[in-house]
Amino acid sequence: MRLIAPLVVGLVVVAMASEAFARSRCGGRNRVRGIDVSKWQGAVDWKRVARAGVRFAFIRVSDGTNPTDPTFATNWQKARAARITRGAYQYFRPDQDPIEQADRLIAQMGPLRRGDLPPVLDLETSGGKTKRQVVARVRKWIKRVKSATGVDPIIYTNAKSWIEIAGNNRSWRRSPLWVAHFGVRCPMTPTAWRRWTFHQHSETGQVGGIRGAVDLNDFNGTRAQLRRLTVKSERKARARYRAWKRKRARERRRARR
Repeated sequence: MRLIAPLVVGLVVVAMASEAFARSRCGGRNRVRGIDVSKWQGAVDWKRVARAGVRFAFIRVSDGTNPTDPTFATNWQKARAARITRGAYQYFRPDQDPIEQADRLIAQMGPLRRGDLPPVLDLETSGGKTKRQVVARVRKWIKRVKSATGVDPIIYTNAKSWIEIAGNNRSWRRSPLWVAHFGVRCPMTPTAWRRWTFHQHSETGQVGGIRGAVDLNDFNGTRAQLRRLTVKSERKARARYRAWKRKRARERRRARR
């Protein structure tokens, strides 16, 4: 029983420390409706999703270096065909090779198309790594993906995870933030960012064209502002993708020697 009081005090101190590095931030007046999907949503009728008013969608590529999500290729193609602005995301595993994870994402996306959103790094776990190690591995992933796409990746996280796992690191404060906080309009946001770009506000949403629950998201701005965040030049995107393929081939040849 004597251990309970110190434990409670310790938890309170940790909670207070986390709150000191997070702030409830409201977005602007305009918001655009979106979703994010993975294999758990099953077969998606993207035309019905578009008719339901969904304007953008993030689609999962993989959980780290584990096998590619079996629905990714279909969702990636059909979301675009339905004229829904699409983006790919990957659940990042700090205990796995960040370059191998980045390469899986890049290979599955292929060269980005005009109107595609930047790819997303989803950080929710430390994988047993220290804050410094997590940040170093996130940096490697981001550098690799940016080199292959020419765009700054989006970072998905929540206030608690970013503070406790990444130490509220401010290195990517100019990169778009996709913050998770359910059931609120003004999400708790790490102070490493001054604003959020996307807000995941529900994991129990209902949308026409999807059986069961789906995550709901808002973009902080207008549809025109959302378009400004997307890829503009397919020619440059294809050139960067080809350069990445050549680089990866050279790396593999060196590894076999």
